[in-house]
Amino acid sequence: MQTNRVILANESRLLRGMLRRVISRAPGLEVVGEAMDLAKLSSLVSQSKAQWVIVSIWPAGIVPNSVQSMMVERSALCILGMAADGSQARVICTDSPEETLDELSLDDLIAILHRRR
Repeated sequence: MQTNRVILANESRLLRGMLRRVISRAPGLEVVGEAMDLAKLSSLVSQSKAQWVIVSIWPAGIVPNSVQSMMVERSALCILGMAADGSQARVICTDSPEETLDELSLDDLIAILHRRR
């Protein structure tokens, strides 16, 4: 089974820790980095060759433009934007329609991260 590489870039340290534990227990997934500062995220994505970046979404479900712009340079990169409470998520990949999901469960999260590569 090929491993999907994930970078955690959520604002909340607590959420990053929870996601790291959940993802590290899932076969076929690996957390390859964490970014507390979105300004450093682009270099981390380049160095790690991650397939996924998980970020906090802003109010109204907006994923920061600086994160979406990374997809121009790395077309294989997908973004999973999550509300801290799990009430909403957005999946953005260059080769498929954008998805908005409500009430994301941990099983849903793992299934989404397994979709690619």
